[in-house]
Amino acid sequence: MVNKMSLRFVFFALAALCWSSAALADAGFSYIRPRHFVVCGINSEYKSLAHKKDGIWQGFDADICRAVAAAILGNAESFKLIPVKSTAIGKALNGGKIDIMLGHSSLTAAEEAEQYVIPVDTLFLDRQIFASRKATNASSMRDFTGAKVCVLQNSPAEVFLNEYNQKYALNFNILTQPSLTSLKEAFYLNRCELISGDEIFINDIVTNFPSKEPAVVLPEEIAYIPVKIYTAGNNTTLNIALRWIINALKLADAAGITAQNIDIFAASRSRSLQNLLGIKENVWNKLNLNPLWFRSYISLYGSYYQILERNLGKGSPLQLNMEQNKLITNGGYLSFQPFL
Repeated sequence: MVNKMSLRFVFFALAALCWSSAALADAGFSYIRPRHFVVCGINSEYKSLAHKKDGIWQGFDADICRAVAAAILGNAESFKLIPVKSTAIGKALNGGKIDIMLGHSSLTAAEEAEQYVIPVDTLFLDRQIFASRKATNASSMRDFTGAKVCVLQNSPAEVFLNEYNQKYALNFNILTQPSLTSLKEAFYLNRCELISGDEIFINDIVTNFPSKEPAVVLPEEIAYIPVKIYTAGNNTTLNIALRWIINALKLADAAGITAQNIDIFAASRSRSLQNLLGIKENVWNKLNLNPLWFRSYISLYGSYYQILERNLGKGSPLQLNMEQNKLITNGGYLSFQPFL
């Protein structure tokens, strides 16, 4: 009898422990709200995505982190940005150092599994391109047959470059580099004639090229690279909330909502837009987010594509063509869902 009672006690104790562990596994907003700010991971190699000007964070990553802070805390300026290396994303997320990872992240399947992180959504599509160390009169990439080309090791860019090389029989001598820092150094130190990678990073390198003879970006486009936002593997609540925050910014483009006309949409009869604008608060309340965050944020920072154009596109120093990041309905490749 004693043994049966003891076993029963152990069984229920273990069941209670498992239940409590499962309940605690999904941290949700429990770390964010008590500290009163959101912590976003960034990659310090991408100056165009996040940099300080006059003590204020600028860039696409900064504006996305502002949207998250506005939705969760009701204050777009309640955030911090912390540099995180790509190999340490999982440790930073699962250890509570950061809440979300931005920073031009595009992990492989193996990296997502090993680091135990979950992608939320595709933030934007970057283009993989080439840059030459010097101005060239080349009429096509065949003029670079046999050239030494530097690329980031174990990255999507390396895979796309090898496929491109084989497809067009260019006989490139591909030199892989272990980090973005070493990739930049190899190009600067003339270890390779060409460099291949995402357009934002390549343009940052070319803009700051330390030589009297400037490096140049080549017109050839290899592939599109999806840039994602990540959460810890066990934080389903935050992951879902972020997905709908990003969707809200894209939905603004789909509806034609901008900082200049948002007040007009308050009279919309669309159930999706009424939910989006917080006129009907039910959906935002279910997500445990501020129902009025969207209206205040859009009024200050604009829609998704406005944010992208201001920080990376025609309205930015980079002057990149971001047409691929328009919604499918506007001729691009990104999708959205109604907010129901």
